[in-house]
Amino acid sequence: MTAPATGAERFRFLYRQGEGAIDARQWRRASWQPVAVAIALSLAWLAVMPRQARDLGHEDLIDWGVAATYAYLMVYVFALFLCAIAEYFVSAKRFSDRGMPPGLAGVAPFALFLAGAANWYQPHSEGLMPPWANFPFDAAALAAVAWTIAELGFGAGRAAGDEL
Repeated sequence: MTAPATGAERFRFLYRQGEGAIDARQWRRASWQPVAVAIALSLAWLAVMPRQARDLGHEDLIDWGVAATYAYLMVYVFALFLCAIAEYFVSAKRFSDRGMPPGLAGVAPFALFLAGAANWYQPHSEGLMPPWANFPFDAAALAAVAWTIAELGFGAGRAAGDEL
């Protein structure tokens, strides 16, 4: 199954279903959009995330800035999951074209979410997780992303038009 030409059908084929196959060029063109959205939202979260615990002895109980920050966090997490799902479907099609199991498309998103969880947990662990323990999770996530990009973005496949 190849990608449809019209906008809505193409969107559904690329980002909402796992069946079909796409070549390396189509994968690169379809992957940058969910990745760009996830990076932009992550940079915004890094800019607004709380850096220290609140002291309710010196602050108001209800702080609308904090409420807005955590409202953004909920929207951010939901959007991040949608971006990961869209990227999964695009990558599953490319893995299928490469003759590999489409389930491998979940390796990079899972590794990134696991590294994110480790980086969130470490400062909240009250010393149970040493600061250096984040590095293996981060290294595994970077390795998974690099492998996925190399495999899907530059490997030859069975679909027509896989010339780089």
